[in-house]
Amino acid sequence: MTKNILFLLLSFVGLSLFAQQRGKAPVSAASVVIEQPNISKQDLKLLHKMEDSLRILSNVVMYDTLDIENKKKACYAFIPKLVKALKTENSFYYPFDSLVNVSKVYPPDSAFRIITWQLHYPKGRFRYFGVIQMRSSELKMFPLIDVSDTLGFRPQQTLTKNNWYGCLYYKIIKKTINRQNVYTLFGFEAADFMSRRKIIDVLTFDEKKEPKFGLPIFYFKHDSTALKPRDTMSRFFIEYKWDASPSLNYDPELELIVFDHLAPLDKKAEGAYFSYVPDGTYEGFKWNKDRWQWVETVFTFAINESDNPPIPIPKFGKPGRQPVLPTEVEKY
Repeated sequence: MTKNILFLLLSFVGLSLFAQQRGKAPVSAASVVIEQPNISKQDLKLLHKMEDSLRILSNVVMYDTLDIENKKKACYAFIPKLVKALKTENSFYYPFDSLVNVSKVYPPDSAFRIITWQLHYPKGRFRYFGVIQMRSSELKMFPLIDVSDTLGFRPQQTLTKNNWYGCLYYKIIKKTINRQNVYTLFGFEAADFMSRRKIIDVLTFDEKKEPKFGLPIFYFKHDSTALKPRDTMSRFFIEYKWDASPSLNYDPELELIVFDHLAPLDKKAEGAYFSYVPDGTYEGFKWNKDRWQWVETVFTFAINESDNPPIPIPKFGKPGRQPVLPTEVEKY
């Protein structure tokens, strides 16, 4: 029983640290600069009350290790209560800060927010839940239906709100392609009891303003004239041992997505991703000509003085200081 409780806590402890970077506190609605209309005192009082109920339910979903049925009931009770809260006028501007077990992330333009959470089933299985709430006074939202268990390994097709690859999002950055906003999403998935994944996905909105996930903008060939389908991905995954803690995040100073290169502890385990761990080197993606271009080596290593240990020197950005690597989830 103690082992099960410890495993659950390790699986979920990253929830409150999703947007953490360079030692900063997690990003919440309160830390996103939005021109906020006033929420009436009556609605604010109602939102406070509903938030208390949501907090109790989310704690049951996270911490109840004894009764999966109780966890499921709490999770499925959480959904209509959240929708009811979001129906409150100007609820987009209410941060729900006490829901520390629920991820709430915003893009730089604050055009929407994505709320995600997970349900831990026995034997290391997980189900993800989410909703996109658009910025408006009246509720405009898109429930996200997790069907990742029916998709292929590391799927590359375009997905919708009804066949979403479920995960917990911890960061969103914005780019523009042909005047269309393109949002790069960073997510975490507890794949099973042996492995974890981090995911870079892409969110766009079509001509009907419906969300679409996935866009073939991750390029792995430096020569763009020799691209083949396998060289281009619509979303990118890293998969690793459940107790490893690789980084995958955007560094605004380097203007790079930086992530740990992963390798098995034993060459015989090549392809067994549940055994992969960081090997001390870093790869990345750099935005170039409307796409994320793979960077094979982000840092080189040098010893500046005889008594100094090796430190990473960025190939991009300011070379005169030791960089602090981006990190969003500490060791699980």
